[in-house]
Amino acid sequence: MPHTAGPHPYAARSAAAAVGLVAALSLTGCASGAPSSDRAPASHQPTGTASPVPRGVVTLSQANQILDTYQEVNNRANATRDAKLLGTVEAGQLYARSKAELEQFETLSEKEQKDYGKPFTFTDRTFYLPAGGNWFVAQATTTGTNHTVMVFEKSSATGNRWKKVVSLFPDKALPPVQTQDGVASTAPAATTVGALAPEGVTAAVEDLFATGGTRQGAALDRTSENAKSILKTYKERGKNLGPRAKVSFFPATPVEEKVYTLRTRDGVLTIAPLAHNQESLALQPGLQITPGKVGAVYNKSPRPLTVDVFQGEALVLLPEKGQPDILDYRYAQIDSR
Repeated sequence: MPHTAGPHPYAARSAAAAVGLVAALSLTGCASGAPSSDRAPASHQPTGTASPVPRGVVTLSQANQILDTYQEVNNRANATRDAKLLGTVEAGQLYARSKAELEQFETLSEKEQKDYGKPFTFTDRTFYLPAGGNWFVAQATTTGTNHTVMVFEKSSATGNRWKKVVSLFPDKALPPVQTQDGVASTAPAATTVGALAPEGVTAAVEDLFATGGTRQGAALDRTSENAKSILKTYKERGKNLGPRAKVSFFPATPVEEKVYTLRTRDGVLTIAPLAHNQESLALQPGLQITPGKVGAVYNKSPRPLTVDVFQGEALVLLPEKGQPDILDYRYAQIDSR
């Protein structure tokens, strides 16, 4: 997957369908040895009197090597549009999105196609390494301007290899993460922090799409640009198709349901999977929906009901006081039926 942020691509390329009468009716710059840019954060909590010094899931050197490998392999995969090669370094939600991008390559503009294979490097690296477990978070800059937050995991879900499973692009750096002796502090996914538990983030964000935030999504801060963007998608969900069709969002099962957490001074950063189906239904007999260019990649046949399948991820800050803030979210349409 290319490492540029860009606008949230949700509605622009997914909803361009039409209702009509049819059928009978009609790495080189980021070597691991550069200590100034490759670092773990300084400790943000007292050391205390705990006896054994905790150890991160990997060392700082190993984390850099994992990121270097990803950078090198991803650049090669992007240049050749090789999904199989990309699958050696990506898994989960991210790989589902990346494969979809490759499947939809011909729908991209000429400039987007040209830019797709441009190489990138990770600079200004910071790693958040929990004690034990099977994952860690990396924060870096790509192409000089794009700020990215990534999760790498080594588990049965990744073929027991270190693979990147999340790629997000918040507008600003993460708030300080609590660490002790270079080891990042995590939080239980089931424990409520302020208004919401980390394991409830997926349902809360998806509720903004499904109901405009009248249920689980009521807990979220709606004043942020990301929340406003989702609510705009909800309010304008039927705009492209007009009054002869109904468009609805329904929460779906993510490719991987794991939630990742990091403690901050005032709350918990949560990285959670997202998934929903966008259903477009023609309301009059004889009307069918002609899929847009992305949906047509998977099924170009006009039909009374289209179901577009989306997978994604979100980064949400759960403060101890106040409402949870959506720092970033990413989706890709991965199927249409």
